[in-house]
Amino acid sequence: MNLVEVISDSFADVRAHTGRTVLQTLGVVLGVASVVGTMGLTAGERAQAMRYWAQTGGVRKCMVWPERSETIHTSARAQASKGLTLDDVEAVRASIPGFDLVVPTIETTKLVRSTRAMKSYEVTGISPPYRDIHELIVERGRFITDEDVTSSSAVVVLGADRAREFFGTGDPVGATLRLGDDSYRVVGVMLYREFYWNKSDNDNALEWMNELIVVPVTSLQARDIGAGSRQINQIGLRLASLDKFEDTVKSLRRLLANRHGVEDFRVWSRRERMDQMNQQGQVYNITFTACGIISLLVGGIVVANILLASFTERMREVGVRKALGAKGWHIAVQCLVESLIVTGVGGAVGLVLGVGFVHGIAALLQQDAVLTPGMVVAAFASASGVAVLFGVFPAVKAARLDPVVALRYE
Repeated sequence: MNLVEVISDSFADVRAHTGRTVLQTLGVVLGVASVVGTMGLTAGERAQAMRYWAQTGGVRKCMVWPERSETIHTSARAQASKGLTLDDVEAVRASIPGFDLVVPTIETTKLVRSTRAMKSYEVTGISPPYRDIHELIVERGRFITDEDVTSSSAVVVLGADRAREFFGTGDPVGATLRLGDDSYRVVGVMLYREFYWNKSDNDNALEWMNELIVVPVTSLQARDIGAGSRQINQIGLRLASLDKFEDTVKSLRRLLANRHGVEDFRVWSRRERMDQMNQQGQVYNITFTACGIISLLVGGIVVANILLASFTERMREVGVRKALGAKGWHIAVQCLVESLIVTGVGGAVGLVLGVGFVHGIAALLQQDAVLTPGMVVAAFASASGVAVLFGVFPAVKAARLDPVVALRYE
């Protein structure tokens, strides 16, 4: 008897006992489906976040905001801290080479007026790199330029919603918009942007872009805040590289804390957020994968028990084969092949069931389903592991059977 005949006999035995095969595969099916389903859902959530980040500055984006310190200020320097200032921006540029963009932002609320509408809105003072930090797209006209900042020009760029609100469906480029007591010339309108975390979500995650009213930072300082003011509302930063992002962000926190005497600011890094998401995803993966492994173990026990029962039923047959010259490895291989066939079928069915589960949940949440080659590998690796782990004992027991004892078995 050669290896091909052994494998052929294994397939024949599996086909001859359909009901028993179904029972053997059930636990494997549920376990593999759990593993694939969990991996698919966490991969979908991660892909959705990466799509959003790609449209709003990428993974290298960092932000610094002022934040009230919860500790009591005991030092004179801490009590004298004015929060974020332009001096901080200059210090970061001079001391931390890990950022290729450092952009200060000033915000103030002003009464915005046109011939069509009048309402109070937040006006943001920026410099040109603000566009690169947040991946803004200009649809008509132009964005704020270095010349606008240098000359404190009274120019304004509007988000799509603000342009429509104050100027209707016409082209506002070149029109005049009143910001408080001052007149500004509209030089650009940004492209309407939208992003929904799922298809049933009514909240546009990019609506803040459509609602922007941006002017040169120097124009806002000169006309409203005061030309001598150094205070700012936030700092936008972009990492030059992700290779040393931890050291760069730590240096930023240390520099600002030393300058202020207290940590009255908050540093937010998308790379850190991505790491947090991955850790959260791992928690879900571990939790549901554990459930899948339990199902696989139960399925493996069923596979081993039924293989042992099958071996007992066919003990005289095994004895005859060994008496006619079959080697112990022939019997062991046949037993292992039967185990691999059963768990392989279970793995395939579990993979299909897991993929269907991912698509079902994605449809329920109305978001895209994400499937990766890793899920296929995980499905069949799990099934193969169960086959080998729980098929070895019956295989070894059958291989070591004494043919004389087997032939006496009734």
